[in-house]
Amino acid sequence: MEKKGIVTDSCFPYTAGKGTEATCATKCADGSAWTKYSCVSGSTVKATTVSEIKSEIYANGPMETGFNVYADFMSYESGVYQHVTGALEGGHAVKIVGWGTEGGLDYWLCANSWNTTWGIDGFFKIKQGDSKIDDAVYACTPDVKKALFFQ
Repeated sequence: MEKKGIVTDSCFPYTAGKGTEATCATKCADGSAWTKYSCVSGSTVKATTVSEIKSEIYANGPMETGFNVYADFMSYESGVYQHVTGALEGGHAVKIVGWGTEGGLDYWLCANSWNTTWGIDGFFKIKQGDSKIDDAVYACTPDVKKALFFQ
């Protein structure tokens, strides 16, 4: 993001839910101008504790993270996910948008990229600390003054 920039989620939604990634687009899916945003120099934040992640989300909004995906995650439908059984399938990147407590478990609320028919309308809750979800969480401030516009 610091060097190349990215477009908004509504412009280029991530749609790799069936295991194949989309080709790189040059026009926005929502009809808006193809505008790439990069990070304000020095604004990238790496949070590695629950309190740091909560503070950053509270102050500045969602953060990106990666985690280990196990076989039992594939059948998630609701509740707070925590790895119980199944082999490691690989890694996955998601957006942490909030947190809460349910059934005595502290969780992160995450936006997934597997379409709104998966999980809770495309979101899921995962126990804090499970599957390395909060080992390294990143965010930055977009530099809207230096946005690159393309038609």
